[in-house]
Amino acid sequence: MTGFNHYADCGCGWCVNYGGRSQLLADLRQRDAVNVLKSNAARSISGCYVNPNAKCPVCGDAVYFYANEHGSRVFFDDLGPPWPKHHCTDNPREPVYPRGAPTRRTRGLMQELIAAANAAGLFKNKVFGRRIPEEWSLLLVVTVDRHGDENTVAAEFLDSQNGETTQFKCQSTDPILEPGDLVNMKGSEISFVHKATLIPVTFMDGAMIVIPEKAIEAPPSPPPLPADPPKAKPKAAFPKLKRAADYSREPMTEAEMVHFNSDKVGLGALFAKLEPIVKAYARDQTRKPVDVSRRLNADGHTTAAGAAWTPRLVHFLLALMFNNPRMDKKPNDPGVRTARPAGSATAKTAPTGAARISMDDKDGLARLLSSLGRVTVKH
Repeated sequence: MTGFNHYADCGCGWCVNYGGRSQLLADLRQRDAVNVLKSNAARSISGCYVNPNAKCPVCGDAVYFYANEHGSRVFFDDLGPPWPKHHCTDNPREPVYPRGAPTRRTRGLMQELIAAANAAGLFKNKVFGRRIPEEWSLLLVVTVDRHGDENTVAAEFLDSQNGETTQFKCQSTDPILEPGDLVNMKGSEISFVHKATLIPVTFMDGAMIVIPEKAIEAPPSPPPLPADPPKAKPKAAFPKLKRAADYSREPMTEAEMVHFNSDKVGLGALFAKLEPIVKAYARDQTRKPVDVSRRLNADGHTTAAGAAWTPRLVHFLLALMFNNPRMDKKPNDPGVRTARPAGSATAKTAPTGAARISMDDKDGLARLLSSLGRVTVKH
């Protein structure tokens, strides 16, 4: 508890040491340290030494922006292995306006940010100017002396109190570093971002640097096409038959007569079987020869010769049924008026059915079908 007449948030030695206030002060120091880091855009270890040069166009976080002459660009959260890329700017949707290249901070601000990073937990007992061999250190390239393929690079430690420098060598076919570039060093290992390919490269002191080729990314797959709206369930489909061109005007041939009167099925039997079926089709609004032929074939009905019905044959069939009173009118049928010839007082009684016609009597079959038009009979 706090001392007598002391405030609840008193920070005196008595209240802190004996009043249980140590944890509260630690939390306050951590909060203040986080605010200092946030106000200076220091989100990583390298952020304590180098100013970020861009902001993420998506989330607004401070990032390190690199671009090359080919239009490629990359955003890093930290300048050093493993060179973490900023997750939401791999393909930025908005333009980015960097503030030049990343620049070093002043030594006074570095020390302040390192102390804040220790309090916030980003560092563990880090002391400005004291380096640990197992950790990466950030350096600024000062000079590059190139002879042939050999590069001699002098760089300054950014965490040095008095501008301490070091030197390393490497081999390369093309110039890869220049003054002002930022590199990392751990023992005899050096790591940097190759500015032409924007690929992080790590090598040993004195080694030959081989720049890896950037992996070719597969083009994005096209977006899925919108699903087609559900189609209405189609009606029962009948086999499609080729419509004869102007079949009503073509004369019936001798070969077509067999479909109405054959040795197995006579004309009367054929009509007795198909007449109620065709009239039922008519009540269902199936009346055209094309549609009737489809339904007859779908229901398994054949011609007198056992062949499938065609629109042309059905045309003759319908004409016989509906144009010949002897085929579609029954005598003494109440409510049915028989056709009466002009000038005749009474109509003759129609026969109950069509007589069987011999296949040899081609003229008789032709006369029976004469109401349909001209019939061609070859003698």
